[in-house]
Parts: sequence; C-alpha cells; structure tokens
Amino acid sequence: MKGHIRQRSKGSWTIWVDLGRDPQTGKRKQQTLTVCGSKKYAERELRAILTRIEGGILVKPTKLTVGEYLEQWLRDYVATNTAPSTADGYGDIVRVHLIPALGTLPLIALQPSHIQAYYARLLESGRRDGNGGLSAQTVKHHHRVLYEALKHAVKRGIIIRNVAEAVDPPRAGSKQITILAPDDVHTFLAAAGETPYYILFYTALYTGLRRSEILGLRWRDVNLDLATLSVVQTLQQVPGGGYIFREPKTKRSRRLVDLSPSLALLLREHREKQEVDKNLLGRSVMPDDLVFCLPDGRPLPPIALPPLFTS
Repeated sequence: MKGHIRQRSKGSWTIWVDLGRDPQTGKRKQQTLTVCGSKKYAERELRAILTRIEGGILVKPTKLTVGEYLEQWLRDYVATNTAPSTADGYGDIVRVHLIPALGTLPLIALQPSHIQAYYARLLESGRRDGNGGLSAQTVKHHHRVLYEALKHAVKRGIIIRNVAEAVDPPRAGSKQITILAPDDVHTFLAAAGETPYYILFYTALYTGLRRSEILGLRWRDVNLDLATLSVVQTLQQVPGGGYIFREPKTKRSRRLVDLSPSLALLLREHREKQEVDKNLLGRSVMPDDLVFCLPDGRPLPPIALPPLFTS
C-alpha cells in the first residue's frame, strides 16, 4: 500500500493513498483527504490511514458534518446505552454548545486546534446568559462528551483517529465536599420532620445512597432482621414523565449497606404503616413494592425532592 502527502497551502496538506486497481475496470483507485496542521501531523495521519487500510478498514471521505454526526450519535448510541439523565446532559452539551460552535465543520476536517479554541472560548464567555465563562470542571465535561463521541466514530470507521486525544482540557481545581456537622444533621432532620420525607432523608444521611438508588429501593432489597439493604437498581425518570429501573452504573455501585439500629427501627415502622394503608385498599405490601413511593404505589418524582444528594 502506497501513499504520500502534498502541500496545498500554508498549514494545509492533501493525503493521497493508492488503493490499487479496481478488479472490474482495471483503473487505479485513490483516496484523498485534506488535513490542516504541520507536515509531521500530516505524515502521522498518512501512517494511520495506511495502518487502518491494511487492517481491513477503509475510511472513505464523507461530507458528514460534526453536527450531523453528533445528532446521529445521540440518537443511535447515547439514547439506548446511557441512563436518561445522562442522555439529557449529553444532549444539552451537544445541542447548546458543541453544534453551534463546531457543527458546520466536516467531521473529517475537525482538528485539535478547533477543539482547543472552542475550550478557550468556553472559559472566556461560555455562559448562556453571556455573563462570563464556564468553569474548568464544566469545560472538562464537554471534553469527555466530545471525546466519547469521536471515539465511537473511530470504532465505526467513520474517521481515522480521535483528534480529541491531542487536546488538553483545562485542569479543574480540587472540589471541596461539604459535610454536615453533627449539629447540622440534627437541625436538618428536625426540619425534615415537618415534611412527608423524613424517613427518606434519614435513610439518605445514614446510608449515603444516591437519590436514584433510594427511589429505586424495593422491600425485597431491605433485610430488617439483619439490618442491611442491597443496592441493585436505580429509578430514572424519562422524558414524558415515565420511569424505568436500571442496574447501577458499575459493579462497585452494587453493594450491601449496613443499617444503623435507629434506621432499621424507622424502616420497620415505615413498612408497618404501609401495611396498614394498603390493607385499607384490600392488599398488602409485596416484595417488589417500592420503599419510598406515592400513596398509590407509584414512584416518587425525583424533581419533587429537594437537592440533598446527587442522582
């Protein structure tokens, strides 16, 4: 397999790859690709193309733009392989920021310099209200989204390499975690006692469960005799108001949590109250019933809870 590069203008190069003769017509076939950057960068791209072709992957030039590809990625991959809340977050970054900034570029023409300049603009003036820039941590999240999207494009053979690998996202400072002091815990629980969610908040404080984990908790997952609970599923709200149950994101998230004696007692009382309420409706508490739910057994809407913990 042969190939060479030819300079078109300052900082612009055409990569030529000889694909041999067409077995039907006998004519020589060539693939061309234009890249921007140094000669060394163009030579590296040529080597990458030759390596992929020799491995059986022929990347043909495409007119697909960055914006068109990102919409495809959201629809075909993100929507079916991530949690609804994650998909919403990705969609927001893609449609509000990435597509307006980079969407008109041909996907194969996207360069590290384009991405680096995009990050610099976000840091300077990326806020939606126009009042300043985004934090380094937020811009770093944009980098993760774009990196994953381009990684998927490489896997599908749409592009040769993930140019986001050559970009340095801004360094985010260490994030201080605010922890409630013992006196603040008592103050918070006293205030929570005036709401219907006292036991839910008590469970959150004394187990460290995320909101989605608590709302997905079933009675079959709680062993009141051994004072433990198992985290085996989460509750996610989907667009339109529906709900789905999903397994935790990682194996480490599937865990057994010990209950304090006071929490085990509260949950036992909570179950007994649910038994009384459901007996009035002619039924009893079942193993698959949610621990925390609306009176009719439907899931609690996550948005109804104050932002005490992450989802």
